Amino acid sequence: MVTKDEAVTAADNFLKNVAYPDRADSVVMLPDTAKNFPYAWTVRFDFQEHIDTGEFAQAPFSSLIVVPHDGSPAHFAPTYPPPAEYLALQAAGNWPPK
Repeated sequence: MVTKDEAVTAADNFLKNVAYPDRADSVVMLPDTAKNFPYAWTVRFDFQEHIDTGEFAQAPFSSLIVVPHDGSPAHFAPTYPPPAEYLALQAAGNWPPK
């Protein structure tokens, strides 16, 4: 089982080394947003430029990272279905849909 701190660290590593290596210095993790689900933790992040300016164009397209409890790689949550539904489908073994 992954702890909250481990989930935040895994999400941070994913963002800085895989998703946004060119913007690694701009990634700001939001550990207080971490939520535990049966399948995974979810953790949100933002970019420093968005925090500083409030400009929508500076915000990440998707700010929700999923960190599975089984040690699978962290990844972005899909934009559909809603996160709780996606995580329930994963937990039940029904993702991807057939």
